[in-house]
Amino acid sequence: MATSESTGSGDSSPIPRSLHIELQTRFGLLRGNLAVPAGSMRLSELAWNALTLDERLIAMSIASEEKAGRQVSCRKGCGACCRQAVPVSPAEAWMLYDVVAALPPGRKSAVLERFAAARGRLFAAGFGDRSLGGRATDKDVLALGLDYFKLGIPCPFLEEESCSIHTHRPTSCREYLVTSPAENCAQPGVLPASPVPTAVSMTEGLSKLSALVLGGEPQVIPMTLALDWALEHREEGQQRFDAAFLLGSLVDLMSR
Repeated sequence: MATSESTGSGDSSPIPRSLHIELQTRFGLLRGNLAVPAGSMRLSELAWNALTLDERLIAMSIASEEKAGRQVSCRKGCGACCRQAVPVSPAEAWMLYDVVAALPPGRKSAVLERFAAARGRLFAAGFGDRSLGGRATDKDVLALGLDYFKLGIPCPFLEEESCSIHTHRPTSCREYLVTSPAENCAQPGVLPASPVPTAVSMTEGLSKLSALVLGGEPQVIPMTLALDWALEHREEGQQRFDAAFLLGSLVDLMSR
């Protein structure tokens, strides 16, 4: 549930400045205020603003694990998970496009070259013809993920085994944490990994909201193809919506 708190004076219309949220999760109720930018925003800006909320949800997950005596083992320099088929929502694909567009020319060229190389390896391996419909089983999803990992394609943002856009990394990257030994992540399907359960999936919430305001079905895009997708759908990505409506709708969708 989300309710607006507004400020305003005279004959001018009130301007929402924050949303009071009450979000029920598997780890309890998250209650607090979420800052709302005045006016309208694009979905890429929504994704950026949603990161603060996602960090609070992740903190609840970590606190639950620590209460049970388990510690997160993820550390800087451990980039095994950065070779997985990371799913991003449409809103986050546009956010990443904006991030790359704002990079200094030298860094931008290097990142774009890595995206092109990753895309080439994916299609050469036949992943362009592999898709999973709504009836895909968990076994199907796991098999596809393992095959992707075997290709050893690093995330185009990975530099020296660390994320070069750590502040802007997608929510699925933030939410994927483990309490098992870090070295186990380098051998999925062979050594056991113990992921930290998520309180609520922000990736899923952003995907559903994108479908709500743009039409169509919720979808996620592999990180390595996110820039191509964002460019192909650039016109939709430029659409603007009331900021309070977007953030409020996101919280309401996640509450369900």
